[in-house]
Amino acid sequence: MKQLFTILLTLFFCTMNAQDLTGTWAIDKIIYTTETEEYILSPKGDNIFGTFINFTEIGTFENYNAWPCGNDCFITTKGTYKLSQDNISIFVKTVEANEYCNIPNLIQNTSLGVFKISYLDGNIILKKLKQKTSR
Repeated sequence: MKQLFTILLTLFFCTMNAQDLTGTWAIDKIIYTTETEEYILSPKGDNIFGTFINFTEIGTFENYNAWPCGNDCFITTKGTYKLSQDNISIFVKTVEANEYCNIPNLIQNTSLGVFKISYLDGNIILKKLKQKTSR
């Protein structure tokens, strides 16, 4: 039974493509810096609190967090994305944070680069690709 489940799960992820990003996902961190090398997305399920990202069908995204207490740091990032085979390019248009956040130099109109899309244990991993340096 375990082998059957593993085979079915493997087939499922092999047939998925980057277009399956559309919708709302739980994400391991808010997008607000160019320093982050990896993001992990997982199915949102019934969660109403946490950190989320919504990819629309028209190439935009909104990344935000929701917590039960109003006296917390809330950040919302909006931007665009472009899919190309198994890669995603992410461009941040705006990052907004409330007064409880201590985030210097919020980025705006900034490319975060290109991320490789892979799948692991029901999660989607976005791993930043290293940019080639020209000499």
